[in-house]
Amino acid sequence: MDMASSKEIAAELEKRIRADFKHFGGEMPERYVIAWEGYLAGLYEWGVLEGEDYFPLTNLFPSIGQPDPIADIFAGRDDEEAEAGEERA
Repeated sequence: MDMASSKEIAAELEKRIRADFKHFGGEMPERYVIAWEGYLAGLYEWGVLEGEDYFPLTNLFPSIGQPDPIADIFAGRDDEEAEAGEERA
């Protein structure tokens, strides 16, 4: 069985995202936006979605408040931030 293309996956995801917006009356709660964007970021990072399919999907969502956990996790932490986090733990 062949794996679906990035475009086919993106089309299915867009249907699901739009269904969620409809379910929430056009305004998806931020925690759902964060979940969706995190899911999409994982698919992009692992090569399931190509950039030309990933970025239009993320543009469906409103901006997330700061700090944006998706951007922080996706970008990773530098060594200094990681060490500071270990000291707090």
